[in-house]
Amino acid sequence: MFVPLLTYGQSITGRFVDPARASIGNVGVGLLPVGGDWVTRSTHTDPYGSFRFLPVGPGEYLIIARGAGFQSRVLTIRVSSGNEADVGTFELRISSCDSPGVFCDSFGAPSPARPPAPLVDLCQALKSPGRYGNRLIVLVGTLSTLNGWPTLTAPCDSALASGGLTWTNAVLLPEGAAPQQPLSLPKIPDLKKRLADRAAAVRKASGPATARVVAVYGFLDIPERLTVIPCTGDSCSRPDVLMPPASFLRVDGFEELR
Repeated sequence: MFVPLLTYGQSITGRFVDPARASIGNVGVGLLPVGGDWVTRSTHTDPYGSFRFLPVGPGEYLIIARGAGFQSRVLTIRVSSGNEADVGTFELRISSCDSPGVFCDSFGAPSPARPPAPLVDLCQALKSPGRYGNRLIVLVGTLSTLNGWPTLTAPCDSALASGGLTWTNAVLLPEGAAPQQPLSLPKIPDLKKRLADRAAAVRKASGPATARVVAVYGFLDIPERLTVIPCTGDSCSRPDVLMPPASFLRVDGFEELR
């Protein structure tokens, strides 16, 4: 189906650059209405690092930018009736050398020592975005399927979700994803034992029918100036819940725990 280009209505524009202020092309940019369940629109930056969404209705939106070799960035913007909304130029930081798929040579100053990545469950991370946001984390959850797509879920308590697939506890894993064996997880003391203990806890909380548990490696991207947002979509079990959606989790890799 072909949709004609609309030349009216509000638009959202912006540009992404690297730390040297050079344009970054082919950055994936998603648009998520605040309080919505899923990213509703997506595009890529052009060779000049620019993107545009047209048309968009008035309201508040989250812009999620993800580019290979760069840390993700989540921004907020409010669109007013009849006005073009420009988020301006934002810098994407280069991913650390210990991120999957990133190669670093021996030139330059040595990287400062990093604290071990925390190993937590998805619900705990979402409850404490100030503690776990914008840093490398390892989470353990159940591997399920949503519309044929591999999905990470967690049995959150009633304060977060009903236990079903809602925006608060379901993360779509990468396109065409298959468990990676072995996954290059960061250095965490007693990682093997801690993953086994966490997997056992997830199976116990989810019931005996739960057979597939995965460890996910990535970042919980918390938008600037926004740490909690209201859940207002159709899949929300509690509209009064204020917390970031699980879609803020950027998955760099995952592996199945036996």
